Formats: sequence, C-alpha cells, structure tokens
Amino acid sequence: MSGPLRRARVGWLVTTDRQRYGLLLVTISGAFVLQGIGVDGRWGEVGITMLLAIAVVTSLVAAHARRFLLWPVALFAIAVIVISAVDPGGGAMRVANAVLVLIGPPAIAVGIARGFRRTGHVTIQALLGVLCIYLLIGLFFASVFGAVDRISDEPFFANGDAATTPRCIYFSFTTLATVGYGDLTARTDLGHMLSILEALIGQIYLVTVVSLFVANLRRREADEVA
Repeated sequence: MSGPLRRARVGWLVTTDRQRYGLLLVTISGAFVLQGIGVDGRWGEVGITMLLAIAVVTSLVAAHARRFLLWPVALFAIAVIVISAVDPGGGAMRVANAVLVLIGPPAIAVGIARGFRRTGHVTIQALLGVLCIYLLIGLFFASVFGAVDRISDEPFFANGDAATTPRCIYFSFTTLATVGYGDLTARTDLGHMLSILEALIGQIYLVTVVSLFVANLRRREADEVA
C-alpha cells in the first residue's frame, strides 16, 4: 500500500473512531440524564436500558471487536431490554443493567489502546473514551446499589431513604467524585464497602488516568504549535 493511500486510510479510521466515541459519550450522557431526573414507568426503564445497550454495543464497535464477541453481547443487550420491560425497576433488571454496563469500560480501554498503538499519541478520541469510562463506572455502581437494595432484606440507604434510581445515580456520582455531601449514606456493611471501593476508583482514575491523558494531549498540541 502506497504512503499517501495508507495515510488516508489511517486518517479515515481515526475520524471514524472519534465520531463513534462522540456518539458513545452522547448516548451514555442521555442514559445518565434520564436516570438522574427519574423517568418513571415501564417504557422509561426500557428507554434507559436501550441507551445503555446502544452504548455498550457502540463501545465494542469502536474497539473493532470481533464478531464472535460482538454478537453475543448484542443478544445479551436485547435480553436485558426484555428484562427491563418485564421487571421494570426490579432486582433482576438492575443486576442485568449492571452486568451490561460492566462490559463497556474494558471494551473502550481496548479501543483506546488500539488507537494509541495506531497513531502513536493521545488524541481527542482517546480523551472522549476516557470520559465514557468514567461515566460508565458511575452508572455501574448506581445499578449495583439499586440491585443490592432490591435483593437484600434491608434497605440500602440509612434513615429510611428509598433507593430510587435518581437517588442511586446521585449517590453513585457524588461518591465517585469523592464529594460526599452526606445527605445519603449507605446503611449496611456491604454498602459501606461498595461506597469505599467506588470512591477509591474515582479518585485514582481522576488523578492518574484522566490527568495523564489531558497532560499528554496538551503536550502534543504544544509540540505541534512549536
């Protein structure tokens, strides 16, 4: 393959990946907003699960996953959508959503690594992917908190606060960002450990992964200007 043709092909792939990660970020943000504002009802839950399913499948496509991985995940995503329609807001739906969301971060990480190996530097697409992973971590723990509340005999939150989807989202992201307002707190030992784990992941992720990608992106821009 000639030099100009090869560079054109690489440029097209980078642009395509950027568009996919941009779409992925919009999709994840949509699911985050809908859960955060408390969309109620069967079809609201189905819509949120569909957005999560689209996000996970898109992350696999952006990572150029092979078909033997892509198709089973797509079928599982469809099954999760069916579960959300049959058991909206129930424990089965929240467990299924948590498992579905958990597929996203590793797929995005693989896509970012492949993009870095191809281009040799940190790109905007990589930064978008890193932000997608951060949001998916928060959504994952929110689903886990809700699942624990539904499955356990004891409520997840102290003081009798119901573990609604908006409250789980709120508690998850304030914990992930290590803000800790204190208006919602976990009641059980399992809830405490999950909260600590999320806080540690959020703190380490922000001060290492995100800062490293942002710093290298700025360094590359500075080198191009120079």
